[in-house]
Amino acid sequence: MTHRRDLLTAAAAVPWALAPFAATAQPTWPSRPVRFVVGFPAGGTSDVLTRLLQPRLAELLGQPAIVENRPGAGTVLATDLVAKAPADGHTFLNVANSFTINATLVRDPPFDARRDFTGIASLGFNPHVLVAAPNFAPRTVAEVVAAARAAPGRLTYASFGNGTSGHLGGESFKQAAGVDIQHVPYRGGAPALADLMGGQVQLMFANLPEALPILRENRIRAIALADAARAPVLPDVPTFDEAGVPGVVSNSWFGVVARAEVPAPIADRMHDAITAILGEPDTIARFRQLGVEPRPMTRAAFGAMLRTEFERNARIVRDAGITAD
Repeated sequence: MTHRRDLLTAAAAVPWALAPFAATAQPTWPSRPVRFVVGFPAGGTSDVLTRLLQPRLAELLGQPAIVENRPGAGTVLATDLVAKAPADGHTFLNVANSFTINATLVRDPPFDARRDFTGIASLGFNPHVLVAAPNFAPRTVAEVVAAARAAPGRLTYASFGNGTSGHLGGESFKQAAGVDIQHVPYRGGAPALADLMGGQVQLMFANLPEALPILRENRIRAIALADAARAPVLPDVPTFDEAGVPGVVSNSWFGVVARAEVPAPIADRMHDAITAILGEPDTIARFRQLGVEPRPMTRAAFGAMLRTEFERNARIVRDAGITAD
């Protein structure tokens, strides 16, 4: 049971906890459980990070924090659900790169991601690692490139969905190496990794947190890291630059958004709660154990990052000729 002293300590860590609530907000917020909708299956990085925050959010908010997985249509189903939810601050959307990619990729979506949502909080960032099936012979980037050139269009790489960051990472590698590898989209990282372990696909640009446990069990192999520097949790895995194919950068970022009409005081309170948790040593350690670097920022900075991502991904989608399913 939480003691009064613990509650006061938590309140002191979050400036709004004991402060009078602004007149424009609902004074009883939250008045019921707060829902976090995740557009990926259970077990994916976005899902895992949300569940790590769940217990402390419930303590700070005084209401249960519920994680609801709504995978499908490259996260469009989850986004549409939140876009149509009441703007009362009881429904939030956990987002990743696909949120900004879909703004260009999806034709005539039932919402406008740029207009209909507001940024609440940035959660973290992780690089992608190119991993291979256990029955796939090549063990280095050079060997993968040689195998792809020997059999154009025969090798396959999985992604956690059409138009997701892992898909764009694969296309970036293909362009940089001048190879033809077939893309196989899945509905999330977990099912893609399951087929990779089974040898149904050969390669994947995977989120580091999802890949780490099965890499440690030798159920898949790491080929290269799609980042500027090696990852401390995979010190023996080279970057693409080191492996001789420069310029391949692929990553996932994670955050929380809400309907644009949610009252600003509520949005600010949720931001402050999440940011306070991200600053706690236990949270930092658990994120880093997963290969995710916590990345708290102000709401204004997160909004600016989203705008930059909308524009950057629009260029990538157009230049690569990526289309929706």
